[in-house]
Amino acid sequence: MNDPYRAFLRKKEYQHWKGFSNKDRNAVINEIENIINRYGFITDFHMFTDMEICIKIETEEQNLYPLYSDLKNQITLNDYIDINSKSKKEHTIFLNITFLNSTGNLKIEVPAVPG
Repeated sequence: MNDPYRAFLRKKEYQHWKGFSNKDRNAVINEIENIINRYGFITDFHMFTDMEICIKIETEEQNLYPLYSDLKNQITLNDYIDINSKSKKEHTIFLNITFLNSTGNLKIEVPAVPG
């Protein structure tokens, strides 16, 4: 029980949110990024073709419901119950967004690098 990392890991709460969108992927991602930056930070993200993105968000507990409400205006989200907290306890949210109008063929153009 003398593991110093164990105490660090217990300070954060983890949540998994699942969303869907039938809007343009690039427009939704841009708007989602702006919303998240108002309430917290994006610490990581992964694109899975053009069908899905997973975004890891760090925020305070008091920002959970405002963040959820603003995101719900852009995408369809699973249900979340407001705990009406004023706590500054850190939370990690894993937000998975599926784009319904995707093709499954994500193409990323890589510029030619001399050398």
